[in-house]
Amino acid sequence: MQSPEAMSTPTFDLSHPLDTLTAAREQVRLSLHLLGLDARQKWTELEAKILNLESKIGQEAESLSEATANAAIDLSGSVKDFVDSHVRNIKH
Repeated sequence: MQSPEAMSTPTFDLSHPLDTLTAAREQVRLSLHLLGLDARQKWTELEAKILNLESKIGQEAESLSEATANAAIDLSGSVKDFVDSHVRNIKH
């Protein structure tokens, strides 16, 4: 049986959003030189948010807050949209 503290602090499985962010960062990093200036600036903003989120997740560790979990999910959606719009159509 779980302790009352364990029961009141939900845990969030962020493996999918974090995997999405990691894969997108690698994909964009490989294609960054092919992106236009506007796309590179947008990516710089997104990457800063990713790094900030990774830092928060590292600080919160096992007691990950709902707000951080939601931020990871929202950011992974934004990064996926960016990759779909700017990276997947690039001819290497």
